[in-house]
Amino acid sequence: MTLRRWILISVLFSMVVGCGDFSSGDRVLVCKPSYDNGVIGPRRYEVVVFKYPSGPVERGTPKNFIKRLLGLPGEMIAIFFGRVYHRVPQPNDAPFYDDLNREDAQGKKLDAVNFWKKEFLHFNDEKSRTSFQAGEFQILRKPPQTMMAMRRIVYDNDFQAKDLKGKLDRWSPRAKSGWKNDASTGFLYEGVKDGGVDWLRYQHLERPVGPPVPGVQPRLISDSLGYNNFKIANSFGNVRDNKPLNAYWVGDLMLECNVEVVEAKGEFWFELSKGIHRFRARWDLGTGHCTLFREGLDKKIEEIDTQPTTVKGPGNYLLRFANIDARLTVWVGRGLPFGDGKDYDPPEVRSKNDPKDIDLDKRRGPTENDLEPASVGSKNANIKISQLRLWRDTYYTTFKDADGGHIADYDVNNDDWADSSRWEPIRKSRFVTMYVQPGHYLCLGDNSQASSDSRDWGVVPERLMLGRALVVYFPLDRMGPIR
Repeated sequence: MTLRRWILISVLFSMVVGCGDFSSGDRVLVCKPSYDNGVIGPRRYEVVVFKYPSGPVERGTPKNFIKRLLGLPGEMIAIFFGRVYHRVPQPNDAPFYDDLNREDAQGKKLDAVNFWKKEFLHFNDEKSRTSFQAGEFQILRKPPQTMMAMRRIVYDNDFQAKDLKGKLDRWSPRAKSGWKNDASTGFLYEGVKDGGVDWLRYQHLERPVGPPVPGVQPRLISDSLGYNNFKIANSFGNVRDNKPLNAYWVGDLMLECNVEVVEAKGEFWFELSKGIHRFRARWDLGTGHCTLFREGLDKKIEEIDTQPTTVKGPGNYLLRFANIDARLTVWVGRGLPFGDGKDYDPPEVRSKNDPKDIDLDKRRGPTENDLEPASVGSKNANIKISQLRLWRDTYYTTFKDADGGHIADYDVNNDDWADSSRWEPIRKSRFVTMYVQPGHYLCLGDNSQASSDSRDWGVVPERLMLGRALVVYFPLDRMGPIR
């Protein structure tokens, strides 16, 4: 055994031995020189480690947080419908809020050491709210690798509940469809010639209380997870009622599956619906070309772009289609035929091309389209699909009250998610604006009710940034890179 291998084994052994109990949390390797050298600095979407501004040391022990960096120094940030927007000052512009030249009640200049505090976020200030409503913010669009890191599973067809099989199938061929269930959890299509696209559609059917019964209605996809759906004791020591929190509609989705092409003929389609639009990706299985389309409520279909891909002829292909952050992204294996994706103006906010009297409420929120949020289609193709999965983007809630409790973006009862006549409150969703002080960063977590982030206590001073989180090295079953 070489000296290098002995050294590596010794280092790994020393790290594992010093890790303590499995329940004490992940052990993370942090790259500190990248921030210390003053050359690179923290960048947007990086997972960063920093000292907690409100109490960097607690009982003699450093108190470090790990979050994702979203807001850069000097920006105004907005959160609306779970997405993040920003407004960046121009090179010769004055700061949006010049707190360095403000004075307190005693006539003294404000101390920049305190600018990390929530009061200096200028939370929902009238100036920034007016700017957002005027369409002066731009949506932050995640690069493909960040989309993959932040996605949350909605439904994996390979892991169906055994007691619901055949009773509440979320992917289920309709009567007279050419789609057929295979012997496992996939589907096959053997080239039915009817001249049109034959769709296999997803419906979000949730398990009812008690035994499964027929008549369960499809619902909107929400951000509910086991760890963010109940009020619990928070980090401030206040015990909250153990009752469900408001859920929120999530329309930014990603659909993927493995496609086995048996013959080089016909077409394969993906479709993702959100609000007033249906977005589609079509593969010509003879030529390999992929074309993107958008359909509005007027049923007019707009062709967006066409690119060549490797999906040509018999073989297995892992395909993925995402509509996240007002951007359409396609993967073929690890390849990105449209690059980072094709951008479009988010309909929920005003764009530079909108008339002044536009009624934005008509473009906001879900429609009947969202009861069929994802679909796969075939036109005269001979294919088999497997590993069918639907994902959603991380949904960022707006803010919390002074005690760390939840303030609803909007109020929709649990039974209303299946009834489109009760979705009007979603169109009136709240938004929130925040200012990132120069020399500070806005860092957000995972919306867990047991954690806090910049929405709770403020921004992070650059002096407290420790470094970028690179890899989890313990526990061993969670070992891997952090993206």
